This record gives sequence, structure tokens and C-alpha cells, in this order.
Amino acid sequence: MFDIGASLAAARESRGLSLVDAERLTCVRGKYLAALEQNDYDALPGRTYARAFLRTYASALGLDADKFVAAFEELVPEPEEETIVVVAPRRPPRIRLRHLLAVGAVAAIAVIVTVAATSRTSSTTPPPSHPSKVLAARHTRPAATPAVHATVPQTLVVSATNGNCWVQVRRGGANGQILYEGTLHQGGALRFGATTLWLRLGAPASVVITRGGKAVPVVGGSQPVNITV
Repeated sequence: MFDIGASLAAARESRGLSLVDAERLTCVRGKYLAALEQNDYDALPGRTYARAFLRTYASALGLDADKFVAAFEELVPEPEEETIVVVAPRRPPRIRLRHLLAVGAVAAIAVIVTVAATSRTSSTTPPPSHPSKVLAARHTRPAATPAVHATVPQTLVVSATNGNCWVQVRRGGANGQILYEGTLHQGGALRFGATTLWLRLGAPASVVITRGGKAVPVVGGSQPVNITV
């Protein structure tokens, strides 16, 4: 296996670039680029970001990014997922037939008594003194129930208006499917459908985010931030 860090450093130096130049080129902070060149992956903010920064850096230097990422994944394998234990629901207690018959008989008796009482009340109730009011009440329509409309997330747009920005977009949350990963150059824009998204922004001050035409507030300047919209 070739040395990832040494290969990156050699490629940068052969192009006459300093770490500051490489930072401007990739929009990845210089200390992270230095950590990649020193194979110090513990200094990076996680395996996912190390892999993304490595791909961006190798591509910016004109190297085979897939080769570097493959070597990184062999050196730093994906951690095994925790086993999820599914507990089967308890079966409800069995109800005997004779209990059901007894409950049904009691319910039937209650219905008969209620009907009989209602019939006696109807036969002894005098007619209303104002039949016109009763007729009007019968023809009064009930008030319409307002329709309830479910709120559906609108299209999300990420625009690089103030400079380049490294962006990672996942569906649903931080562990969801990756929809986009790379450097969004100034003047470019990304559009995503109506779904909940998790975003990692390398340079949040460089982008403007809108959801359905409305601005999404982004807290942060030059430090990477995570947001869910």
C-alpha cells in the first residue's frame, strides 16, 4: 500500500503550492489538509469527513481520488454496526367463549332497557309550543369543518454566493443516504426535493440556503456547521 500522506504532500509541492494555497483551492481548512499529509486521521472531525476531505484534496491536486479513498478505507475500515435486538410483542391473553357470551348478554339487556325507557319518554312528552322553531332547527345545516392541510417541505436550494464551500448532504439525518458530497464553487447551486435533509457546510458564510423560497438561517462563519432542514 502506498503512503497516502506522503503522496499528497509530494503532489502539492511538485505544483509549487503551499498549504495556504491548497486551502484556497479546496475550501478545506489547512490544518485538516496537514493532518491528511501526516496520516493523522484522529485530528480530523470523523471518518466520514476524513474520507470526503481526502477525495477533495486528491482531485484538486489532479490525482486518482478513487485510489486514495480505497487505500484510506482499507487502512481505516468502517466500524461495525451495533446489533439491534428485536423483542417480540407479548401475546394478549385468551378470552374464553363463555366470557364473551356473558358480556354479550349483559350488553343486549342494556340495549333493551334503554329502548324501552326512550319509548316511554317519547309517548309522555307534550308537543312543543313553538313548532316553527323546531322545524327551523331541523333544517339548520351544521357548520362546515375547516380542512386540515398537511405541511409538506418545499424544495431546498443551496447557493454558493460568497465563495466556494465544501458541502455534504444526507437524506433524513447524519447517518442517512449521501445525496451529494463535494466542493460547491461560487456561483453554483444545488437543488433537492421535498424531504428532510442533513447538511454539513465547510464554509457556511459562503452559501445561502432557501427552503420553498424562504431563507434558512445558518449560524457560523468560517467554522464547519451541521444543520437539518
